[in-house]
Amino acid sequence: MELTYESIMNDKKLDSSKKSNKAEFKALIIKTIILIAAVRIGIALFEIFFAPNLGLRQNHILIGETMATIIVSFVVISSIRGVLKRISTKMPAHFVANISFFSIVIISLVASLLLLYIWGVQPQTILVGGGVAAIVLGVGVSTIVGNILSGALMLTTFPAKIGDSIYIINDNVHGTIEEISTLYTKIHLDSGMEYIVPNSAIIQGTIRLLKQGPLRTLLPYVEGDRIELSNGSEKFSGVVTTITSRFTTILDGDDEIIIANRSILEGTSIIIKKSKTGTTP
Repeated sequence: MELTYESIMNDKKLDSSKKSNKAEFKALIIKTIILIAAVRIGIALFEIFFAPNLGLRQNHILIGETMATIIVSFVVISSIRGVLKRISTKMPAHFVANISFFSIVIISLVASLLLLYIWGVQPQTILVGGGVAAIVLGVGVSTIVGNILSGALMLTTFPAKIGDSIYIINDNVHGTIEEISTLYTKIHLDSGMEYIVPNSAIIQGTIRLLKQGPLRTLLPYVEGDRIELSNGSEKFSGVVTTITSRFTTILDGDDEIIIANRSILEGTSIIIKKSKTGTTP
């Protein structure tokens, strides 16, 4: 197979993009390590040389370490999301969402364990001796944890991914999955509205979704076809110039006619497809 100049340039661009992505993550890891090390060393030096002179007690130092841990966690998460936002156009959206989701979960878990270590609390102490407080806390966060676990399942095992067209049975509407976050899934409806639903509702079947092909694949014509469009008392005839996920553009002389794909699929608009010579087949 003969390689063309265009294919060679595309391969070079792909290799350059991969190297750029690796460099972004490598720089982020190095900066994160330096930040964590600098914070820990700074806290240790402050505790040794300055805290005694300022009359600070151990509890004050622990509170400072706690705040520093939380701030560093937020900075790292924000940095990761910033890198992912810059490279999102070069990688599949669902893959980017996976990295963002699990990085938030892992960093939050590590920060929680570190806070327990700072305060000298053993995890088994909370599990065994928490009593009523643990039960109340468990009930309070059960919905949040359920949504997070459901989000993990949707990103890893759910058949519908970000960018897929779906049909929401409960409300009889169609849309495209736009985002799967730690708590919610955002669906962009064909009507232009946003449909936001908790992840747990989808996993538990309270909200039922059907995966379907993009609407444009269901249309009875493709770009370049000459068609006649009848919409009530109005009739248009022209060439299909553009088909998007929601609209079809028809060039009728000097006029552009834009019609919703949904109206065609639902039979509101009637289409007569013509041959290249302009006669109906």
